[in-house]
Amino acid sequence: MMPKPERRLWVFTRRLPFLLILLSVTLVGLLVWISLGVLMRGGASHNTDKTTPQTLSTPTATQGMPVDGPSPLLFGTNLGLFNANDQILRSAPTRNLLQQMHPGIIRMPIRSKLSEAVTIHTAQIIKDLGAIPLVVLHSVNGPHVLDDDIRVIKDMNTIFGKSIVYYEFGNEDDWTGINAATYTQAWNRLIPQLKQAALHGQFVGPVNYQYNGDFLSAFLQQANPHPDQVSWHEYTCSYKWPDADCIANIDNWTTHIQDSRYRMTAILGAPLPIMITEWNYAPDAAYNDGKNNDRTFMTTWTNKALQTLADSHVFAAMQYTCTNTAMSLIDNDNKPTLQGTIFQHLYLKMILNGHQPTPTPDPTPSIVLNGSQVFSFEDGGTDGWTGQGIVKVQNSTAFALDGTHALQVTLSITSSSNFPYIAVNLANMPSYPRAGQTLTAYVYLPASITKVSITAKLFIVDSNYHWFSKNTVQLSPGTWIPLTYLLPPTINGQPAQLGIQFNSTISSTTISDMYIDAVGWS
Repeated sequence: MMPKPERRLWVFTRRLPFLLILLSVTLVGLLVWISLGVLMRGGASHNTDKTTPQTLSTPTATQGMPVDGPSPLLFGTNLGLFNANDQILRSAPTRNLLQQMHPGIIRMPIRSKLSEAVTIHTAQIIKDLGAIPLVVLHSVNGPHVLDDDIRVIKDMNTIFGKSIVYYEFGNEDDWTGINAATYTQAWNRLIPQLKQAALHGQFVGPVNYQYNGDFLSAFLQQANPHPDQVSWHEYTCSYKWPDADCIANIDNWTTHIQDSRYRMTAILGAPLPIMITEWNYAPDAAYNDGKNNDRTFMTTWTNKALQTLADSHVFAAMQYTCTNTAMSLIDNDNKPTLQGTIFQHLYLKMILNGHQPTPTPDPTPSIVLNGSQVFSFEDGGTDGWTGQGIVKVQNSTAFALDGTHALQVTLSITSSSNFPYIAVNLANMPSYPRAGQTLTAYVYLPASITKVSITAKLFIVDSNYHWFSKNTVQLSPGTWIPLTYLLPPTINGQPAQLGIQFNSTISSTTISDMYIDAVGWS
């Protein structure tokens, strides 16, 4: 049997003429339907009769997209975990550098040859990095799949509590010859039990090694329960192919995404969020293969790849891989690779708008609290608030705006491109902020902090992990500063998180004694 990369590319090239014909027929058919006025705009509830699709509805161009930019979960990555000596496990400098790249989501394989202790250690690292985990479960093969997967889920429950954990059911099972019927049978048998075990799990499939519309359709028609998100992998060429072909084939991603949404709408009544859980230029990439060490190629290819995913409204995407492969973000010397440098630059450009936001100071506030308080911290706890780039979170009586307690945050800002934040999970709260309401939080910077300039802004994350926020506010030492944000009408349903993001225009050492109090909405 030919090696996996060569076989992938052989299948890709062999299928290309058929896919082009299928695409042409599909597009012509779609245009005819539109011209006849049969397609209706807007979503519908999931089809309960999986054998008879509902009336088709065409998703709007921006369905699933935040109004203020692409999803931060586009900037995810994969862990290799080929052995217990993986660089991410043994190197603090690697972890620190990865945190500066702001991966919103990290995909973690569960490898049978690694111990449960390694799995737990890896998950804790993902949590410490402030990233959302996507855990690759076993699916079809193996005599103890259910027991193994439930053990993993229980470990994730212990580490992440009621925070969202994404679980991908298998990995490229179609590559090993598993067809859609067999995969879906395993899904229907195991997923209900896995969902019951998970505190706040989202389950993703079918994880094809390349886009396969027929497999996706067959899976969606018979899957019970339906997946929370759909996923597959995207590569564009062999490293032996001409650079121009590798770049041009990124256009196929747009076609795949459009076709998947058409199929999901036809079967379910509305498209599900899409995760591209592996992407890069070549599955057979080699060290110094003439592409990953070519600045012009890597810049052009990576820019186009991420922009295509953003333009296509993809919910989440994970670059392959963080470390220990020829396509890594961080090399063995704990330095960013070419792709790692581009990845970090594009995060700043696409998610943080490529520049330090201009601070907009508010007037010195009176001590009149705005809104209905939800977090007063008078219970002596941290009430579930955790952070990324935050050294420590604790309850304190050193300073307080209302009552005698506040949340004390030890803040670490290593550069002006570092944006640490503190956030709380809203998913299981009986009360939550809604569109049209105003969020309010008060932040206090002690008078002793005078050598650095600190800004802060409120943000909220919706149920699809799209971020919404307003301009930053300059913090004045020795004064309680109010942060407010009027929630836009595009915030629908119960949000996932509420938080405050910080930044400094001056690189500094660790800054302690930041206080937060009287957080609420009205």
